[in-house]
Amino acid sequence: MSGGYTDPMSSEPANQTPPVSPTTRVQAVAVPGIPTVTSGDDLAAVISPHLNVLQWPDGYVGLRGDDVVVIAGKILAKSQGRWHREGNEPDGFRTRTGIPAKLGLKEPAEPDSAAAQIRRGLAARFGGRPGVIITGSGGNGQCGVDTLRGAGKQSGTAEQRGVVDVALGSAGLDLVHRSGMAVADAIAALAGVVAMSQPDCPVVVVRGIPDVMTWEDQPER
Repeated sequence: MSGGYTDPMSSEPANQTPPVSPTTRVQAVAVPGIPTVTSGDDLAAVISPHLNVLQWPDGYVGLRGDDVVVIAGKILAKSQGRWHREGNEPDGFRTRTGIPAKLGLKEPAEPDSAAAQIRRGLAARFGGRPGVIITGSGGNGQCGVDTLRGAGKQSGTAEQRGVVDVALGSAGLDLVHRSGMAVADAIAALAGVVAMSQPDCPVVVVRGIPDVMTWEDQPER
């Protein structure tokens, strides 16, 4: 029996193995060195120097125009000055890491618009149109997504079903497709897993998913 590959549509055997389809390699790298963010900070300006020297496992350094920059909603909320006295309003985050005593922090305002603004800042510095996702923590599955997006609670709790990061807002991702939001949440969850191993890194860059990106910040839905 020959070890070659035979094309079923051809009468002549081929003496070569079938071509291997190219595969997509998804990488996610935490961005170290991000300083403490304060009210009024321009996040694109704050994180750009650290993105510029980001080391990748394959030896590449820096940010590419088709990367997705995933930013913890907590540092966006800090830059927006979303502080309040502890106990006066519900906190917008699962943990109090990085939140001073006697203060609370609400979820970021208008995360889609904020993501678009950060995206424009990154594009001006690096070229291309990198995607941006703003994340928050929710329950594993629809429960957490609904709670964060104001669609009402369903059965189950975050404690019962686990905690994952979901996309609160984004820019440059194709959300028009019916699975678009699920893809954004999957990217956010991947970044959340990476960030858990490096809790001092509130920014993660994901590479290898250009097919889900768009030139527009928020394509019309």
